[in-house]
Amino acid sequence: MKNGLSIPKISIAIQEQLTQMDIASWEEYLTGVAQVVEPLQQLLGATRTEISELVAQAGSADNTNDLRLINDNAVSAATELFGKTRSVPMVQELCTTVRDAIAERALELSCRKLFFSGTYCDLPLALLAVGSDGRKEQTLYADQDYLFLHGLGSADSAQSEEQMADYFGMLGSLFAAKMEEVGISRCSGGIMPVNNDWRGSLPQWQQRLATMFLFERSDWEKNIVNLIALMDTRFVCGDEDLGHYFGKMVRSQARNNPQAMKQMARTVSSMRLSKGFLGRFVTEAEGVHKGEFNIKLLAWMPLVMSIRLLAVSVRIEETSTLGRIKRLGDDGHLTEKMATELTDAYHIITRHRIFQQIKRLKRIIDDDSYINPYELPGCEREELKAAIGWIDELQLMLRSRFSMMASVDHILLPRL
Repeated sequence: MKNGLSIPKISIAIQEQLTQMDIASWEEYLTGVAQVVEPLQQLLGATRTEISELVAQAGSADNTNDLRLINDNAVSAATELFGKTRSVPMVQELCTTVRDAIAERALELSCRKLFFSGTYCDLPLALLAVGSDGRKEQTLYADQDYLFLHGLGSADSAQSEEQMADYFGMLGSLFAAKMEEVGISRCSGGIMPVNNDWRGSLPQWQQRLATMFLFERSDWEKNIVNLIALMDTRFVCGDEDLGHYFGKMVRSQARNNPQAMKQMARTVSSMRLSKGFLGRFVTEAEGVHKGEFNIKLLAWMPLVMSIRLLAVSVRIEETSTLGRIKRLGDDGHLTEKMATELTDAYHIITRHRIFQQIKRLKRIIDDDSYINPYELPGCEREELKAAIGWIDELQLMLRSRFSMMASVDHILLPRL
């Protein structure tokens, strides 16, 4: 916790304060503490109730219009919650939990539509999320980052392999359309089961992974981007036996492939930051975003992707960024100081991203990825500058770590 303000330390601080007071002062002081704590407890209870109600509504929704209203209400609730708490994790939990329920219902409605049109397949299916959804880090705006993992047909199945592939293709198309109607935009990178590359059986996915690990020149960029996305795979709904361990399998195969880890490390550690000479912000020199920088590309993504790589490399299965940082610190892969700084950096940068999303909701800005650091109050500007500096240190550590691994591999692996 920032500044070491853990619950035990707060308790000790209160006790120390009470040792200096008489009975009347004790009563007045504790009443004041209660007046601060009780509204926060009420807010927490109301948030839990609201999440439960929205999830229940999603589970019984009959159409995408109802689901869109639920998503809009979730965004409104998350915006209000952020205004009262400035809590990044609470906003992420609300948005991710409700959208999981929306996605599950959208998939059910898609299956129902196909069934009543005379198209059916009894193979097990799991819906999996990647990206921010896979990390349980959704905020006010989200796009579709999903894949299908389905079972294999038996030898005596009445449906051919081609028919089953056609079914899941139609289902993926319907699902993507319904999620778009709900207000969850299509993924610009095509990570959706409407696309053939993002649906398939376990053997098909294993073949895709094998192809990705080849890192052929013609598809190098596509393969590395897809592999990095798969590192955050999380089971959302459907057949648990089929989908629950898929993410672990992907991360294990990547971790056990030295070339894959080195290629991802090379990509992640070379990502640019908005950090120039003497730590100054690097901003756009001209155009509509003159004086601004893309906080998503030049701060948030390098942090999230660097932490992901480090966590996967040391067998941490947690997918959330904050959870990964905590485990990395607890297990000694990061110093306590660095873990605290990176946790703070994540909160600082993501808070700014949510503030920008709120401005976009209010139609103050069109693009929530850009921010002008010189419009921030001085303390916030310096805080953001420090956060980017901590990410720079993390990238330096990764370059050193994976360069050393590459040197060891060069010595130990036989020449081909």
